Amino acid sequence: MKLLSIGLLVIFALAGCANTATDIDFSKASPDCAQKCHANYSTCLGTFMFFPIVQQNQCVDSLKACALSCPAKNSSVSSDADSTSPSNITMEKAKAKCLDLGFKAGTESFGQCVLKVSK
Repeated sequence: MKLLSIGLLVIFALAGCANTATDIDFSKASPDCAQKCHANYSTCLGTFMFFPIVQQNQCVDSLKACALSCPAKNSSVSSDADSTSPSNITMEKAKAKCLDLGFKAGTESFGQCVLKVSK
């Protein structure tokens, strides 16, 4: 019984270490993009997981990257791209931004972040 109690305590402690999506701000993102990001996040969490905490962290990382790639709310999409548009962000700037957000270079979530930020 004592071993079971210790095991449950460890599980609950580790569950608290997982990233959460509550700190991601979508208030300035376009509603359509925010909805797509949340749909992708829900799909990600709905898959079978051997390691749920790791999977949850990857899903949250993908949600953060998606949030960064969303255009601003009420912004008009113009046909002529300027240097400040998200599609013109260089790979180096995208990598730097993802590193600033806490992604680790060489990981799958870092690569996803770079791709989403550079779009």
